[in-house]
Amino acid sequence: MPDVMVIVSKAVFEKAAGKTPKLGDQLGMDRYVTANKALEPVRGGGKLYLVTVRPPNEALWLVAVLENPKFDGKQWKAKPCTTPMTDISSLRSKIKFDSGKGISAAAGTLGMSLQTPRVLSVTDTVLLDNMLGIAAPAPTPAAPIGTKGEGIPKGPDKPRDANTGERRQGDALLQAVLDDPLSDAPRQVYADALQARNDPRGELIQIDLALAGPLSIRKRDILKRQRDALLKANATTWFPTKLAYRTSGGFISSVSGSLGKILKDADLFDTQPVVELHATDVDEKAVAKLVKAPWLGRIRHLALKGSLGDDGFVVLASSPAVQQLTELNALGTRLTADAIAALDGYLPNCHTLVLTANNIGDKGVDALLAWKHLGQVETLYLSRCGITKKGLTSFFNTKLPRLVKLTLSDNALDDSIAELITAKAANFPALQHLEIKGAKLSPKFVAAMKDAKLSAIRRVDVRKNKIKESDVADMPVFRGGIQ
Repeated sequence: MPDVMVIVSKAVFEKAAGKTPKLGDQLGMDRYVTANKALEPVRGGGKLYLVTVRPPNEALWLVAVLENPKFDGKQWKAKPCTTPMTDISSLRSKIKFDSGKGISAAAGTLGMSLQTPRVLSVTDTVLLDNMLGIAAPAPTPAAPIGTKGEGIPKGPDKPRDANTGERRQGDALLQAVLDDPLSDAPRQVYADALQARNDPRGELIQIDLALAGPLSIRKRDILKRQRDALLKANATTWFPTKLAYRTSGGFISSVSGSLGKILKDADLFDTQPVVELHATDVDEKAVAKLVKAPWLGRIRHLALKGSLGDDGFVVLASSPAVQQLTELNALGTRLTADAIAALDGYLPNCHTLVLTANNIGDKGVDALLAWKHLGQVETLYLSRCGITKKGLTSFFNTKLPRLVKLTLSDNALDDSIAELITAKAANFPALQHLEIKGAKLSPKFVAAMKDAKLSAIRRVDVRKNKIKESDVADMPVFRGGIQ
């Protein structure tokens, strides 16, 4: 249940603790007086973390934690708190809140910046509880994690519920990683806990996090050798799956395989923060099962191949579980213009859309232009889509300020497309990569494109046309060649 951080004013705090409060003292606070509706998230359970800002250096103190407080119409009351006052200033840069915005305050304004109650993320709560010495539930991942020894769990606490699909209850630190799969902070906390009990999995996570940052060549080589040794000894234990996978930050981040096999390997998602999924053999029936998967809301990059069809695409795109997707690849999935029209206001966070090898035609391009969120797309693949210049006229007449890469290869296009691109270049100020391979382009296209004022362009790929490398020798951004 959600937890909330609230601030105690200097006056109220000093009334309870005196003018010279000491860290480690227990105030026994049992209430927080406010009717602010921002505290509603804890009405059904949860905790209120009470903090105050102390002079002269704006130290951030946590002064009480009220568990399961109840609102009586004027204030929130709970059992007297026995938590000692603790300086949590070191967490200022780590606490991100549920909004992801974190604590950002200029000197002298920290107290004011915290006046509005903030819902804490799961990771925030773990960080705070660790500093306070509040014990978390013992780790219970689905498979053994580490060497033999006392206190190291050997299996799950209880399995996934077959009816509800809810995750097993268990390791709060692991859960924090799963709930915030793109953040390093919960991984760091989890790694520290593992290393405290001499579990080598913690070392792997630490090494992976270090390798993701700047390192000297010598240090990087040393860490890579250490990582390889750890994986050679433990990979089958830490990553128990027959699916093809890639790891990042000490966990599996990407899996590939037939959708049927992926769905059967549900336990994998109970212990691994997978954010990228590449699935083959996708059809409408399989997608209906996919959108019910409890872990789907964690996926950010989804790539599908198979006979998805228009109906299957509609089921997928309209599902609440995929609205967080930043990349959707529907390569050769038998889509038509009707599927594209179904995008409507869905997929608000998608910045990469791959529609290659789907016969959407010019009507599909028109449907794409009606999609509410097209303006935020940065990468768009429209190769082998049965598109003509007629269909692209409206497209190039539309301002797409964020579009960085556009592929139009293997469509029925000729040299006249250059006139359209040149005339409407201002609509694509961020365009860096343009690909039109396998069309009916000639050196005339290259000559016409010399006048295109694409200010950000870095590569125009026109291979597999009637354009030789020598035809583009004086235009370094062009890549030519008949084969």
